[in-house]
Formats: sequence, C-alpha cells, structure tokens
Amino acid sequence: MAIDWKAVAKQIGSNGDSYSIDNGRRALEIVVGEDNLRSAVDYWISQEPGCFVAESVLRIMRPTLAMKRCYEIYKTDPNSEKAISAVFLLASFADPTALPWIREFLDDRNRSIRWNALAVLRTILYGPLADAAVATAMHLIAKAEQDSDPEIRERAKLIRSEFMSTFPYIQLPE
Repeated sequence: MAIDWKAVAKQIGSNGDSYSIDNGRRALEIVVGEDNLRSAVDYWISQEPGCFVAESVLRIMRPTLAMKRCYEIYKTDPNSEKAISAVFLLASFADPTALPWIREFLDDRNRSIRWNALAVLRTILYGPLADAAVATAMHLIAKAEQDSDPEIRERAKLIRSEFMSTFPYIQLPE
C-alpha cells in the first residue's frame, strides 16, 4: 500500500514543506491508525503474547493518542489493576503531554499509581523539555517528596538527584 504523503500532510495541517518531529509523530499516528494505537495500549494491558512488541512500538513513536488512552483507562477504571497498568505503561513513552496528569496520579490513594507516576515523571524529565515543563516537573517532584509513603519520598529524591547530576547546568526555579 502506497502512502499518500500529501494527504497525510494535509491531515496534520501542514503543507509538507517543513521538518518537524511533532508532525512526523502525528503522521505516524495517521499511517499506523489511531484505532491501532489505542488498541496497542489495551493489548499491552492484556499481557497477551506480543504485548511487548506493542510497547516497543509505542516507545519508539511516543504517540499522543496512546498517552491519552492510558489516561482514559486510569480515569474510567480507577483503583483497578488496569489503571495501575495504564500508568505503568505510560512511563515507557510519556512526553510533556502527560505532565498535567501527574499531579492527579500523585494525589491518588493507590500507592502503585503514585509510584508509577514517578516513573512517568522520570521518563518525561529525560526527554526534550522546555523550561516551563522542567519547572512543572520539579514542582511535581517536590510534591512527591512530601508523600506519606517514605519509599515514594525516597524515590522522588532519587529522581531529583539523578536529574540534577545529569543536567547540572539547568537552573531550577526557587
């Protein structure tokens, strides 16, 4: 099957004459198929054979649609193994799109959700981030450092320490 790149460019709102990672990711979402990406999340949660191939594809593509599917599962099936798994999977491929959800994850009563929220945050910190996203991420780490669970607090401190040692030139807001 040949891909009509001109049509794909039109779908993403581009005339196709400029380079953009975001446009490329959106184009891949269209080529692979939005339903296929959403079902890749569901398939990974099922833990059927081949689920890790689906995770690998999501990790490479980092599709916004799949991130939103993980969040949707968390919201529609709260306090379940599916919700825990969805937040865990999100940590494989999250980008700053997921930053607004992390506070909600950190406020969750379920320790596993809070623990996995830190994994999501850590993934985001190691991706390309604008200054505002770094500031938001650091505020979320500070929140996790105040968690009632000592292991969550320690993990948050470790993530802060790793980030600061990897990127010592970054000036954090006071």
